Amino acid sequence: MTIVTVLGTRPEIIKMAPLLPRLDALGDHIIVHSGQHYSAEMDAVFFEELELRSPDRPLGVGSREPAEQVAMIAQGVERVIIESSPDWVVVHGDTNTTLGGALAAAKHRARGVRLAHVEAGARSFNEDQPEELNRVLVDRMAHLLFAPTEDDAANLKAEGIPVDRVLVTGNTVAESCLRMATIVDGHVPDGLAAGHYAIATIHRQETVNDPARLATTWEALVAVSECVNVIVPLHPRTRKMLAAAGLPLSRAGLTVSEPVGYRKMVALLKHARFVLTDSGGVQEEAAILQVPALVLRGETEHRRYVDAGLHRVVGTDFDRIVAESTFLLDDDRLAERKRCRIELDSGVAERIASALTSVGVSPR
Repeated sequence: MTIVTVLGTRPEIIKMAPLLPRLDALGDHIIVHSGQHYSAEMDAVFFEELELRSPDRPLGVGSREPAEQVAMIAQGVERVIIESSPDWVVVHGDTNTTLGGALAAAKHRARGVRLAHVEAGARSFNEDQPEELNRVLVDRMAHLLFAPTEDDAANLKAEGIPVDRVLVTGNTVAESCLRMATIVDGHVPDGLAAGHYAIATIHRQETVNDPARLATTWEALVAVSECVNVIVPLHPRTRKMLAAAGLPLSRAGLTVSEPVGYRKMVALLKHARFVLTDSGGVQEEAAILQVPALVLRGETEHRRYVDAGLHRVVGTDFDRIVAESTFLLDDDRLAERKRCRIELDSGVAERIASALTSVGVSPR
């Protein structure tokens, strides 16, 4: 069996980490790295910390306008497909890398190339989000769809995806996160006191590219930092847009840093009082570590953590962010929120690898 895996961003590397060695064991496994995330802090450090082998085919696409980025990724992956004639192309999630890899595979369907989508069926139901568009398009093209939850599988069924192409597997992120949490056990970074700080991450296009929304969100973080130290590992795009909007980074109570590696991020999350984020991956990692998160978006594709009572969707409204943060600074209320139990997934990578070897999956 020949398999081509396409990845290129922080969440893809982290979530695919448990699966990549298993795909290596299935035969000829070619890892294509798009270069969508290209700085050491956003990319290379994750391969090192997760003990992954280097990619076979780096495309070096870098930061570009979305359509150009997708097109260049599709072209690069197509070259690998032509050279290797893979049985499967495997993509993950909802990034431009995901869409570019899926498009290349779909164009070679007649040659027997099949597409597998890991983390299929997740829906925010906000079609203005680029990530939502990517998810839906990739799911329509895939031969085999690995849905993390029954709810995700139900989304696919509602969209007319044949049920025999969908397998509920759980989410690979739990294995990566719990493994790293064991490694960093007992370590609180930078001399911080466990439970006496919050973590904030913002990078989504709908937040940072809107000056008014970015300003409201940033000022809310500043207000929260008057009550508790807020650690902000800052995405390069967010830093750029804050500067363009004239919003100062240096504010009392805010500790702004460059992006951090996975080891440090898990350590920070594990000991945080709560999290403020617009990241889907950070929502998942916080839930796995039993840390409440305030979701800085109007919706989330990870409803199960909200439905369980651990996370809250607060959007970018100043008053709501501050009020919910104040709520979590109350010890009794924090303890109540943390009693919400999340069922953790196990054996996910093994289920996915086994499914790819199944003879029962036929091309459309």
